[in-house]
Amino acid sequence: MNSIILSIIFILTWILSALFAVAGVGAANTLIPIYYSLGIPFSIAAAAGLLLNVFSLSSATVNNGKRGRVLWKLGTIFIIPAVIMAPIGAFIGIHTPRKILLWIFVAFLGYTLYNLIRGRAKEETNKFSGNIKGYILGITVGAIAGFLGGLLGVGGGMIILPVLALIEKDYKKVSATAGYVALFSSASGFTSYLFLLRGISYDLWLVILIGGILGGFSGSYLMNKMKTLYVKYTIVSIITFVLIKILIGII
Repeated sequence: MNSIILSIIFILTWILSALFAVAGVGAANTLIPIYYSLGIPFSIAAAAGLLLNVFSLSSATVNNGKRGRVLWKLGTIFIIPAVIMAPIGAFIGIHTPRKILLWIFVAFLGYTLYNLIRGRAKEETNKFSGNIKGYILGITVGAIAGFLGGLLGVGGGMIILPVLALIEKDYKKVSATAGYVALFSSASGFTSYLFLLRGISYDLWLVILIGGILGGFSGSYLMNKMKTLYVKYTIVSIITFVLIKILIGII
């Protein structure tokens, strides 16, 4: 891979991972099609997206954790089933045609956007917090998010976001906790891809590592400086953008 392509990947990775870190979902969902358009095979691009999430969301989680934004106990309820299901999704994703994967991607993005807007409009926050329904919901959604995250290379953050938005009022905590969950789901999925893929470019990994770390710190810094309402608008805008972008590409 030549230096010009790597430079483009680095710049896009830094900028987009910073923007998506504000929402706590990682930028893999947008960067995977970009990597693919630059000549990277889709399965390797998906693995690269998961790797990006690992580094961008780890740096964001460290920064958010220091500021008390991460709901550790609640997030862990999501993490355990997500980590278990991510390798299964990755294995199936390797053997599934790209167009089918993208339609699945569109379906869960639409579901996420609908529930995020509807849930916050009704102000149903804390409905499930602190009871057995909340734990069951967390385990179920965590498993689905982990599976789809491994399948599509997106870490599952966009499935978890609307559920967290129904449990917690503070959008900054929603963003930070979603990033914490997506970090471990992404790490599980990426580890699985390492055993399934051949022809890995370590130059690409290095560029994504540096861009992801810089983007994660930049995005978490911006998120903690923004008003909560603006964080909400950022989350909704990002999901809408990704949904439209993918639809245009496959219709």
